Amino acid sequence: MKNSVFIITAASFLPVTAIAEEQTVSALPAPVQEILVKRCFECHDDLTAKGGVMLDQGEIDWSDPQHADQWRKAYQVVTYEQMPPLDQPQLTAGEREILVNYLDEKLARHTRFGGTLPRRLNQMEYQNSIQTVFQMPAFALPLGFPKDTRDHGFDTVSASLVLSPPLLDAYQSVALQVADELFPPLTEAPPMTIRRAGVNDLVLSFSAATIHGDALRLASKSDEIMRSSTWPTKIEIKASGTHRITIRASAFRPKDGEPMNLEIRARDLSASDRSRASAMRLLHEVEVTSDTPETFTFEADLYEGQTPLLRWTNAELDHDATVFSALLKKRFAEDTRFLAAWQEMIHAGDRKRSTPITTLRGRNGWDILQRHLQNPDLNLADATIDSPLTAKLLKSASEDGAARNLADAYAYQYHEDGPALQIHEVTVEGPVKLVEGPKDQMRRTWREWSFGTRKEGETDEAFANRGLGLFLPRLFRRAVDEQTRQEFLDIAKSHWAEGHAYEEGMHLALRNALVSPRFLYREMTPGKLDQADLASRLAYFLTRNPPTSTIIFLVRAGELSDPETFRKEAERLLPTSPSAPFIRDFTSQWLHTRLLPEIMPDETFAFSNGEIDIARAEAEHFFFEMLDKNLPLSDFVNPDFLMTSKRFASENYDYPFPKTKFPNPSAEYTGDDFKIERLPIERGGRRGGLLGMAGVMMATANGVDTQPVLRGVWVLENVMGTPLPPIPSNIPALTPDVQGAKTPRDLLTAHTQAADCRGCHRHIDPVGFALENFDPVGKWRETWPKINTPINPSGTLPDGTRIEGFIDFKKWLASNTEKVGECLSEKLMIYATGRIPSYAEQKEIAGIVATIQAENGGFRDLLLALVNSRTFRTR
Repeated sequence: MKNSVFIITAASFLPVTAIAEEQTVSALPAPVQEILVKRCFECHDDLTAKGGVMLDQGEIDWSDPQHADQWRKAYQVVTYEQMPPLDQPQLTAGEREILVNYLDEKLARHTRFGGTLPRRLNQMEYQNSIQTVFQMPAFALPLGFPKDTRDHGFDTVSASLVLSPPLLDAYQSVALQVADELFPPLTEAPPMTIRRAGVNDLVLSFSAATIHGDALRLASKSDEIMRSSTWPTKIEIKASGTHRITIRASAFRPKDGEPMNLEIRARDLSASDRSRASAMRLLHEVEVTSDTPETFTFEADLYEGQTPLLRWTNAELDHDATVFSALLKKRFAEDTRFLAAWQEMIHAGDRKRSTPITTLRGRNGWDILQRHLQNPDLNLADATIDSPLTAKLLKSASEDGAARNLADAYAYQYHEDGPALQIHEVTVEGPVKLVEGPKDQMRRTWREWSFGTRKEGETDEAFANRGLGLFLPRLFRRAVDEQTRQEFLDIAKSHWAEGHAYEEGMHLALRNALVSPRFLYREMTPGKLDQADLASRLAYFLTRNPPTSTIIFLVRAGELSDPETFRKEAERLLPTSPSAPFIRDFTSQWLHTRLLPEIMPDETFAFSNGEIDIARAEAEHFFFEMLDKNLPLSDFVNPDFLMTSKRFASENYDYPFPKTKFPNPSAEYTGDDFKIERLPIERGGRRGGLLGMAGVMMATANGVDTQPVLRGVWVLENVMGTPLPPIPSNIPALTPDVQGAKTPRDLLTAHTQAADCRGCHRHIDPVGFALENFDPVGKWRETWPKINTPINPSGTLPDGTRIEGFIDFKKWLASNTEKVGECLSEKLMIYATGRIPSYAEQKEIAGIVATIQAENGGFRDLLLALVNSRTFRTR
């Protein structure tokens, strides 16, 4: 077998049998036929077939998906009074009842449950699966990995998750990347090298070090490496191993001949310069006693990506506030002029004012101090250790930020006058021998987690066979038969037979497994999901991860089919925080808040990036609150609380906080400004619920102005569940009408005079205009911008209800909560099952919502009922 990876299409794994459903041909009853002839055939007979819909049939073949889908659309447009066009004779109430009842009964009987196409893992599921299966939490897909297509707002719909050539290439690249981590390509031992770093090759961080001739001087023992340490920038270890390290160092003006303790630690070059020395592995310690260069040589293990770090550990100077202020106090007591110079440096001749400490940092502060010390007229009036000015100075020096900055200046005292520890050269030779570094240890951990550890005397084939038995079920999310395991074992064996090493054979087998449809696709068995597929669907739905431990044990024990056990497991997997992947992913797609980072609000709205972050977080916290507290479905529309930050509520929602003072609105959001809290409100007001939420209003605008049609369509499709037919191809774009249209409402009214438009706009426009009081960032307004004309948000809903604005619409929506519940439930099922619910599934969902409402249940009850439904349990 060649060293390559083959991807087999998922269709090759699909059984040819279909779900057994009742499939019959229904003759159209005479009353139905009569109505169709009278009201529909003018546009939808076999000659015209307007919009691709042909109803001129004597019978309906329900086994034909196109027939079934066509009559489902007919049911929808009749139910929502979108057909016939308003310029044509309309159905009477009796005619509509005959058609709706007939189609309802037939669609419910002949529409099957299930029908999800082979469902590829989407990008999030794919990345999370690799992280979970291999225990690689930091794994991330490479930049440029192909994005998924969305359908009905979601990137989980199987029909849109196509397998393109670029995606195939990306899968192979990731498979190679993962296989390289578990079974790194075999390489020869690196040659011995000698690398030297002189003083110009050593790091100078802040005031930690200065160069004097052929020596680099260290002055501080601070634990912050950027304020105390140095390391060679050009010496980076390429292979983990034991290395011979040589340091040339000397003591500059040591105090009373006291030895200077030099410690050498291992620094990861990828680590921040703000890292702590104490967190780094200690390699060696030496005592430097001579004022001429001494040579110290020792052997120590350095790992890939590391370099030696040098620090003087018994220096007098420390940037720690307590130690530094004590040092200053001691020096002040010893030297009156020194104290006076510090007082002048801090107060610059004005005892009532202080110079900003940050301006005195490092060399600048030291130069200022020197000028004062050399001033023969230095003011010594307050230069006593017990003066208030001294106390004030020492208090400032005892604060962390000031201490660090002032110590950066004081370090130059030691750089110039000593004592200081001098480094002349660093040499690293090696590797003398190879050792296992952290990366090697991590790779071994991943490998042993996936394939186990070799038993004493176990052959390559026996070890690989046992390892595949551990690994493949975890990767494929179900038990694996002997034939499947043998298939991947044969890949490795063939590679070994060609003279390749054990690791190379397993590398190839692993790559093949990672591009197998058994991994890339979910729930491929038709009909009712077996326990393994049910576990996958539930786990990916509620956690966005593949099934793990507990649920896997239930599958192996055959206990997941028990309804009570399944419900308990579903409850266990429910999100426990607003940041849970399911909460963030579902809300961002359902409510379109994923678009917020791409929206740049016009500067006139003064809406900052911090506020955009809060707008998105509001939706997540609100959705989680509804789920976690099992709140009634009506609270999605008309709750008695907000989930937002106090400052955001004050600035954007006019929420009253009489005794709270907030920063200037132009100030950046920081700290508690981002804290999301539950804030009480009165029901029935402008705020509360999905509509009026800043993030939703932003996602349904463009950052500059609002569009009633866009918002109206969004609410119909995502909150009310009202389907709209496709836009006719002959509908013109909305353009300004300079001959009479004065407001956005006038413009839209002029545009929608045509009968082809009015059928849909009688649904869209009342909802869109009811939301016009919310500007593009969700703030309330009374007039349309630029024209300064009062907004007219009134309208008449399709059921004849007159509304005067948003409050009335919110009240109407709260009284029709079943619409919201059914719409939300359908969105959840699309997201969970990867398909658009069939008519029969919609009927089941409606029944579930009605039961939850009748029993005064909440959103948590609804979600658990949905995962127990036939819709959820069927592929």
